[in-house]
Amino acid sequence: MHLVVCLKQILDPELPPGEFRVDAQKKEAVRGSASLVISVFDENALETALQLRDAAGQGKITALCVGPESAVDALRRALSLRVDEAIRIREEEFPALDGFGTARLLAAAVRKLEPADLVFCGREAGDWHGAMVGGLLAGELQRPFVSLVAGAQRAGEKYALRRQTDEGWETVECAAPAVVSVTNDDANQPRIPKVKDNMMAFRRQIPAWGAAELGVAAASLAGPNAALEFASLYVPKSERQCQVLGGENAEEKAAQMAKKLAEIQVL
Repeated sequence: MHLVVCLKQILDPELPPGEFRVDAQKKEAVRGSASLVISVFDENALETALQLRDAAGQGKITALCVGPESAVDALRRALSLRVDEAIRIREEEFPALDGFGTARLLAAAVRKLEPADLVFCGREAGDWHGAMVGGLLAGELQRPFVSLVAGAQRAGEKYALRRQTDEGWETVECAAPAVVSVTNDDANQPRIPKVKDNMMAFRRQIPAWGAAELGVAAASLAGPNAALEFASLYVPKSERQCQVLGGENAEEKAAQMAKKLAEIQVL
């Protein structure tokens, strides 16, 4: 059994709002002093894969991450949680990646890793919340896609996938190979790595694959969104005003309030 988990490294969502900045020229968030972490739903996907391997008592897990050199930290985190292999896809060789391009890169990597029984993705990225890559990856690989999965179990030659729906929960029986997107649930909260495993992870070499290793040209990654123009990125600003209304008693204050609300056409 070979399980592949796709990870994305993002700015820590716990960054205080007052410290969040964007570069209007580059149209991207500025890291500043913020730490980089694995996207939260990708952590759930990783935990689901780990639980599946633990329950089966055998199997291999490979972590993939499309990202810059800093993404090595996210992959070391995965290694500290006992994944068997971690590979970075060199984002710097593929400028202006969107969801389609990312899915095509991941598909090329999965084919290079074959056979892969299940490919796990997070429900959505914790920065842009596009929720596209999992489905697009399944399309690129021409495999079945099961979304919003919270848990997975081996059921003979197939897999039983517990997933969330608008009406509640259902269990889907799925044959490998397939692609799964994972949502957060009490049952797949990320585990904490052991100190020993953290130390071992920092000794591991993490290979990096690019255009040459994957046999993919940057020009071939453009999808339907290539014709779209990213106009601007900014932090919205809101203004607030406070006005104190006088009055000798509650009745006068209520009358002043009603008058003011009528003036601004709330009443």
